[in-house]
Amino acid sequence: MFSHNSKFHQQWFITLILFFTFVLSTQAGPSFDEKLIDEVGWSVTLVDVVYNSEANTSTFTYELITSSDEKDLSHWVLAFDLDAVALVSVSPNNLTSYGLDPTTGVMGMKWDEGQAAGTTQYYSIVVQGQVDTVANDYSVKGGTYYAIGTTQGPGETIVNPETHYSISGLLFMDANNNGIYDNGEPLLNNVSVELFDSADNIIATVVTDENGQYEFISLVPGDYHVHVPHSTSVHDFNEVLFSYADIGHPSSLNVSVVDQDIINQDFTFVVNTQAILDDLNSDDSDGDGFSFPGVGKTIGYWKHQLSVAIKGKGRAHIDAATMMGYLTWIESFHLVKPFQFIDGDEFVHAHSIMAMRSSDAVDLLNKQLLGTELNHTSGMGLSGSYVELQHVILQWAEYISAHAMYFSREEILVAKDILDRINNLGH
Repeated sequence: MFSHNSKFHQQWFITLILFFTFVLSTQAGPSFDEKLIDEVGWSVTLVDVVYNSEANTSTFTYELITSSDEKDLSHWVLAFDLDAVALVSVSPNNLTSYGLDPTTGVMGMKWDEGQAAGTTQYYSIVVQGQVDTVANDYSVKGGTYYAIGTTQGPGETIVNPETHYSISGLLFMDANNNGIYDNGEPLLNNVSVELFDSADNIIATVVTDENGQYEFISLVPGDYHVHVPHSTSVHDFNEVLFSYADIGHPSSLNVSVVDQDIINQDFTFVVNTQAILDDLNSDDSDGDGFSFPGVGKTIGYWKHQLSVAIKGKGRAHIDAATMMGYLTWIESFHLVKPFQFIDGDEFVHAHSIMAMRSSDAVDLLNKQLLGTELNHTSGMGLSGSYVELQHVILQWAEYISAHAMYFSREEILVAKDILDRINNLGH
């Protein structure tokens, strides 16, 4: 039996408990009901993951759709572990925070600005490195209820980016036809080169630079096929090149990339002198209905311009200052030989080259070569898309002149004949 005092204390203790229960109940926040994700009109889907190898970041992009007959979304949370990945940025970044959402119990990135019913918006997070994707929870909340769903998100495992390699090489005119590049041989600019994978799908196209170089980068280990196409849909040198040069060996390359860059995958070409001579013949000797466009000036024309410049009097189409500019350009055009004019006597020296009466094959070649280079630098000779071809022909002829000991008299004179016809083009 309780005493009077013990009964008093018992009643006082019960009253105190009821009081605090009342106080706590009146101060507690509103409660929210959890629904199944398919019972609400809010859904989140991962739509894209993009790895940026230069920045070494992975961007996860999400689509959030709110049904038009659903309540406005007040906030949503994407769960992922910041201890596993390093967060770089989020978008949109207004009213965002990372932490535990007390309403839904989901730990992650919270977008707290809300989203109106009947809309679709995109959200993204950027994390450091290349990471895998795993199943991640997300929570969506609006009104007095919320739901928790599952989508894909950043995983805990950071994937080391795969090492990438390159395939590179050179395209050149093999003037001496020995299959290897020798210093001074023409380098082929603006030529498209294609790369195929092991399933014969074209995966990249590049264009050679002014040094005849091509390079395919960011390649994973595997088997590839490198090819120089005869024609393309872009403005390059391929069609003209294959019309007036023959590709050497190999005509294409099979390359296996294992654990290092692949270099020296070169393509050689040999000038098709007969094809050039045929189309420099205004009589259309090959019957293809085509002759090169353009107008050239003859050796006689250029000798006269030089004579007037030497004497300082007479009628000329080109003034002395312009002529000096032409000769300066020729000295630096390609090789040191064959043309470096005597300082102070440039006009006399150039005139003497053109006035030679020698029957030596190199002298005959140099007369026409100087005339063609004067035509070229003054904007004459071959025209249109064939100016690039003329540029290569001149480099090829300079190489022959500078290395004449490796060529027969007949080969030297064929080069001379090509230049002679360019100089007489349109006459």
